[in-house]
Amino acid sequence: MSEESGSLSPIEAVGEKISAITDGSRVITTVRTLGARMSGFVQESYCYRWLTKEPDPEVIVIDLRETYTIGPFIALLDRIIPHVEHTWQHSRVGSVVKRVFERLSEEVFDPLAETRGYKFAVSVLAPPEPPERERTTGDDPGSNEDEPF
Repeated sequence: MSEESGSLSPIEAVGEKISAITDGSRVITTVRTLGARMSGFVQESYCYRWLTKEPDPEVIVIDLRETYTIGPFIALLDRIIPHVEHTWQHSRVGSVVKRVFERLSEEVFDPLAETRGYKFAVSVLAPPEPPERERTTGDDPGSNEDEPF
């Protein structure tokens, strides 16, 4: 230690002692080495690269209604769903399921939404805010150029 132990706060002193103990540990060194290698393997994997790559600016949108394989299935669903929905809304099974779901919602799901675990899951799974676009053209008050889309 470069400083006297009396001038360090108790937390700093404990931190330095832990560092001194772990710096010479073969177990800690081995775990750090394995962690670095595993991190390298994961970052070089196809799945990681696919999940973290930048989106392609030339995205091709395919309307599945116009395909030969999915189009007829979607057309069939478009014709059947209104009839099934009407039947479900006027059936006893539909009304019982609706009441059970409402009761579950009030007694189970609403209190669950107040837990810290739920709030943590929502914060972790929420999509990030989009970055603000930097204004390069419109910053100059004398500029009459329109911003691109």
